[in-house]
Amino acid sequence: MKILQRLIDNLRKFPSVGPKQAERFAIHILKASDKEIDELLSSIVEIRKNIKSCNKCNNYTLDDVCEICRDEKREKKICLVETPFDLISIEKTKSYNGRYFILGGNLVPVSNNDDFSLKIDKLKKIVANDSIEEVIIALDATTEGQITSLYVKKALSEINVKISQIAYGVPLGADIDYLDSFTLSHAIKKRTLFDKD
Repeated sequence: MKILQRLIDNLRKFPSVGPKQAERFAIHILKASDKEIDELLSSIVEIRKNIKSCNKCNNYTLDDVCEICRDEKREKKICLVETPFDLISIEKTKSYNGRYFILGGNLVPVSNNDDFSLKIDKLKKIVANDSIEEVIIALDATTEGQITSLYVKKALSEINVKISQIAYGVPLGADIDYLDSFTLSHAIKKRTLFDKD
């Protein structure tokens, strides 16, 4: 049936959803009550209409500036992450009380180098203007993540700020949002400083 296959194909576009899981989701949607489907559709429409990007850190927010950036009790530190889901993972550890900056991707590969450069310029301005004491680079331990980390380190080298990187307990090639809270908490606490060369 073409209409069912179209739904399955669309569900497969979600990250980590394979053909069997997409089929199970499609069958669940077919069996769900009208009320459940209305609630699902309503929540999708609501989030698409109301969620925007924080003017400071690029996190998801309902306001121009997110709750974390508005919180004056936060330490003068910025944890640099790739996605909002990495931010959520670090927040769950309860071992970090600074701010964040979300890159939205790595330097390589990127579809728009100008967008990446603009984000790095924005980060530099925030670090300089907000008297940030430390930037903690918490990107995935992949080749792309490491290249991006070195690029960020070089970009921030002209600013008087401590630059560190999470390392201990994070295996090479691992995605941050898949790590357990204990491992991630340990990685934050045992971060290593970048040399100032």
